[in-house]
Amino acid sequence: MLYFWVALLFSQPKNVLVSTDYQSSFGTSEPSIAISRKNPEIMVIGTVLDGVYRSEDGGLTWEGKKLKSLYGVWGDPVLVADYRGDFHYFHLSDPTGRNWKSDEILDRIVIQSSSDGGQNWTPGSFTGFNPPKKQDKPWAVAHPSYHTLHLSWTQFDKYGSSDTADKSYILYSNSLDGGNTWSKPVQISLYPGDCIDSSATAEGAVPAVLSDSSVFIVWSRNDSLWINASSDGGESWLPIEQFLFPHRGGWKIAVPGLQRANGMPFLVADALSAQFRDHLYLTWINWNTKKNRYQVMVSRSTNKGISWTKPASVQDGGRQLARFAVTACVDQSDGTVYLLYYQQIDKRKPEYNVILKYSADGGKSWSKGIVINEKKILVSDKIFFGDYIHIDAWKGVVRPVWTNYDGIQTNVYTAILHKNQIKTYKR
Repeated sequence: MLYFWVALLFSQPKNVLVSTDYQSSFGTSEPSIAISRKNPEIMVIGTVLDGVYRSEDGGLTWEGKKLKSLYGVWGDPVLVADYRGDFHYFHLSDPTGRNWKSDEILDRIVIQSSSDGGQNWTPGSFTGFNPPKKQDKPWAVAHPSYHTLHLSWTQFDKYGSSDTADKSYILYSNSLDGGNTWSKPVQISLYPGDCIDSSATAEGAVPAVLSDSSVFIVWSRNDSLWINASSDGGESWLPIEQFLFPHRGGWKIAVPGLQRANGMPFLVADALSAQFRDHLYLTWINWNTKKNRYQVMVSRSTNKGISWTKPASVQDGGRQLARFAVTACVDQSDGTVYLLYYQQIDKRKPEYNVILKYSADGGKSWSKGIVINEKKILVSDKIFFGDYIHIDAWKGVVRPVWTNYDGIQTNVYTAILHKNQIKTYKR
């Protein structure tokens, strides 16, 4: 019996390979996951380039297929579960199917919805149609009490341009009817970024919504984190975004073994739980380019964004270990906050673990990092590994999703976790 408990204490959660039924020509990466708020056994994952996977048994088994839309599908998947039981899949557009051979690629942000647990999807609504400008890097959130969706993204005058006349801005739109129609996009950043798609570009915008429908959006530009806010559900915004914190090294960072990695900010809010309602939590990666050190940073606000705590680094292990792609979620049922990111195992090798940390006291303290991957994460600078990973949690059910590389192609994995079991896993 003693052996059993010792083995359990140092075990790792069961990992499940998600991407077995369908692989796009780009492999499978950049996963986003949502757990049904009506039945936590039902969950949906979106992946690059156009994959959609659904499970009815809590993530033990998955069915995958290609997602199709009236406006094409071109990556940057974002999955959101609303509190009425529907799923919403946000992604980029490719109306002609010719991708970069066509001027129409990235001409809008597309939203497809499912009311039957991810089995069937609407043909697609959209927002941000403003050719020839390009619409990129969306993220979205659902209000837990109202059937509203809030969306932010980057608009490029000309994607990839080094011309100083071409600018990037952060845009916002919302839906009051569950994703069927969308408000006219509003530019919420006054100060422009460039269009190179690097740290001087205004990018990584993530919205969060509070119980009173106040909306906050944070993004990175020019080695700085910026914030704008709306107190009326997105109808009006501050006329000028506010500087929040330095973003050391910028959002585009270098890590061993990858051609592209990022430390973009990720913002979440507790809009429902009793104890920590209306707390905001922000995380990002700081990269010291001179000493090549990486920190997972966290700050929180307990007064609806009026003030923020001094940023604190919460990673375990030496700062010389590379870290990237930090993400977060709040279990709205109990207020537990979860962080997820890649962390290098040995500074001499381009191999990584996926680390999970959590806070059960409103972000005052954080658990030690938990290694949730059974197989070490391999990477390659010859492949697209994706810009992000993701995590969702509801009523104690916790599902992280991440990308791994098997030497041939990228694949997406999840881990079977429950809040009550997390303390037993290996740190």
